[in-house]
Amino acid sequence: MLEPFSTLQESGLAQPQAGADKLDGWSPELLVSLDWVRLAELARGLAAEAGCELAGSRNFPDGSVMFAMIERPRSTTPQRALVKLAPWNEWGATPETVEHFANEVATARNSRGILIAPAGFSTAALHTAQRHRIEAVDAATLCSALSALRPEKSEIMFAVATTGDYATPTCPICDKRLHRTEQQAPSLPSRTIDVTGLIADPVVCDQLLITDSADATFLQEVRCCSLIVRGQAAGNFVCHGPVTLEAGGILSGTVAARSLNVRDGGQLLGQFHILEGRLESLVKSATRWHWRCANAANALGCSQVLFEPHEPG
Repeated sequence: MLEPFSTLQESGLAQPQAGADKLDGWSPELLVSLDWVRLAELARGLAAEAGCELAGSRNFPDGSVMFAMIERPRSTTPQRALVKLAPWNEWGATPETVEHFANEVATARNSRGILIAPAGFSTAALHTAQRHRIEAVDAATLCSALSALRPEKSEIMFAVATTGDYATPTCPICDKRLHRTEQQAPSLPSRTIDVTGLIADPVVCDQLLITDSADATFLQEVRCCSLIVRGQAAGNFVCHGPVTLEAGGILSGTVAARSLNVRDGGQLLGQFHILEGRLESLVKSATRWHWRCANAANALGCSQVLFEPHEPG
């Protein structure tokens, strides 16, 4: 799948074949647009073509997929690997995405990790991946591997991946196609931080939650509509609404907010300023559409499936 899928190079699959460009229509844009099911099957297909032994896939309610495999299974140096496709609502990777996967890899014995994030990795996410020795794979890397297959194999995989409605995502619970639905929704998502370490990416969100397991330092100014701190966080915070420090929550740095609520056991270490006057809202209400499952009566949780579109609708 990837260049390690370094096994591709060893098996010769990474060498461009004559006429391959004429036979396939692979592009990073196409891969980013695929249903998560089809993209996961492409990843498994590439691994199989590289001679890897595959275990079954595990699908999660967020549209992420994970499977294990053994690279070079018949050699004297076989390597176990855990491969994961990023959740649909992320599709690209943040440092938190990589940290979560690194923790999953750590529970697998003698395995390395390969994280597939079609929409790409932020600079901070790439640094996190390097630190944890996680192989970072985006759509461009996948495209190169697919284009390097034997022409006849590439053509077959392309046909299978793009037959019918290949862009509408599938419900991870019931396997039915999701449908479009419109609703009034904020243009900014909420965000949860539950990792330890540096957060280098800009954070602009609706509600920001620092969980009790977090010890995060934000390198850039954080802007949010509300802030709840249950763990530890440090940085420069501008909150258009209330800041709440729960028991055990520690907030360090400079904080500007409409109000501050400190519960018993919470601590503010730094400077606090009250924001006054009219502020331009970070969140603007707008009619947006999402992917939802029509099988809302399913007790297994289909009603909870809500996917963001990957392209403006």
